[in-house]
Amino acid sequence: MNAWFTGREQAGAPAEAANAGKSDKIKIAVLPFSNLDGKRESDYFSDGLSEEMITQLTRLQPEQLAVIAWSTALNYNSTPNSLQQMRENLGVDYVLEGRVRRSGTRVRITARLSEVQDQTQLWAETYERDLKDLLTVQAEIAKAIAAEIHLVLKLSENERLSQIQTGQAQVKPEAYDAYLKGRYQLHKMTPDGISASVGDFEEAVELDAGYAPAWAGLASAYALMTIAPFDLVSPLQIMPGAEKAAKRALELDNTLPEAHTALALVDHHYRWKWAEAETHYKRAIELNPDYAAAHLWYSWMLLALGRREEAMRQIDETMRIVQETDPNRLVAVHATRAQAFYLGRQFEQAVQECAKGLQLDSKHFMLLYVMGRSYMRLGEKDKAIAQLEKASSPGQIPLVDAALGLAYAVTGRLEEAKKIGNSFKHLLETRYIPPTYFGMLYAGLGDRERAMAWLEKALRERADGLTWLNVDPMMDDMRKDERFMELVKKIGL
Repeated sequence: MNAWFTGREQAGAPAEAANAGKSDKIKIAVLPFSNLDGKRESDYFSDGLSEEMITQLTRLQPEQLAVIAWSTALNYNSTPNSLQQMRENLGVDYVLEGRVRRSGTRVRITARLSEVQDQTQLWAETYERDLKDLLTVQAEIAKAIAAEIHLVLKLSENERLSQIQTGQAQVKPEAYDAYLKGRYQLHKMTPDGISASVGDFEEAVELDAGYAPAWAGLASAYALMTIAPFDLVSPLQIMPGAEKAAKRALELDNTLPEAHTALALVDHHYRWKWAEAETHYKRAIELNPDYAAAHLWYSWMLLALGRREEAMRQIDETMRIVQETDPNRLVAVHATRAQAFYLGRQFEQAVQECAKGLQLDSKHFMLLYVMGRSYMRLGEKDKAIAQLEKASSPGQIPLVDAALGLAYAVTGRLEEAKKIGNSFKHLLETRYIPPTYFGMLYAGLGDRERAMAWLEKALRERADGLTWLNVDPMMDDMRKDERFMELVKKIGL
């Protein structure tokens, strides 16, 4: 229930928030590569290459190098004023700029590395290659940058880049093109974007079954389709495919943090294999200590397991990472911390944490959702409804609609509650809604029989949201029911 973290947040996080996470690491930003084709429909290609360079640089030496995330780098350009702002706001030492021109299967890439403090150019190179050699170009740029900033590469990373440079790691041009389209669509983090990315990633692995990142992308897209706020399809329909894709990616390259995280999501949300999920989350973090999404997803699993202190440490670490490399994501960390307070029955602290996040993004659905539920537990029902109404977009996020329907019902606004219930019935004819949400709704209304019927259906479907049953305050009354506790045990909680 934390896929929202990977979406593009509002730009403009305050500079003091970014500066709060200063470290001794060298910092580099990869500015969005310029698309010299001049065709908007080919932006996916230049954007994709920019992100791929960020991925390559992130792997070089995470203990020494911090790479500014793509979503934050988007807010800057190569003008002197913008570079100065980047240094002041983010503490960036170096900037990599690029230009891309594509003609058929040929690509011309110009890359330039500059030092931000005095804005001097340290290195520049132009590459004109075939599409199939783009991985080689990325490896050459990465090694050149490492040399310029005096970065000592790990032996394993040096060997990996050398293998790519000698042609031992290539990808079919058509597959790489489809892969970049998939990444472009996935990072929109919208239902349509995720659905479109699946088709692109499927095409990529069909064209080149040996390209591990495409399998990892496919696994991530499949998994996200079953997790709130998207809930596009039943987990039974798609999670086995996510598991297969993640395992295939790891067979090809077991050093991909994204593949370990995707498999962890399957074990966490679908298989309920807690030890295995923890192993893969930890391995992803070991491979890339600054992989904020892995830290955050891991924290949500720890919260579900009742290991709150460990979860808070992961949340704090995520806060440090985003302050250093991606302050546009601060709002998501506030939402996670607020959820931790809510689950710990610290409802006032949850409201305060939501308020901090809403200063950065007044429309963030998860903040409004947690604030609304916290107000409900504090007995401030009017405030709760006000927040949930702000978060609700009928038919778009069933999780929020279910909470709003419950709030209406317990405050006597039965017609409005009934309207949401009827809308759910119509939605079920056209899309998937996790039965868990109905179970939680009836549990909140004190109707144990209906709640159990829906929760048992959710169990059969391995639906999203079940992992919270043992910690969610809304289910406190249900824990008096032996049938409910038996159901909880089946989830391994």
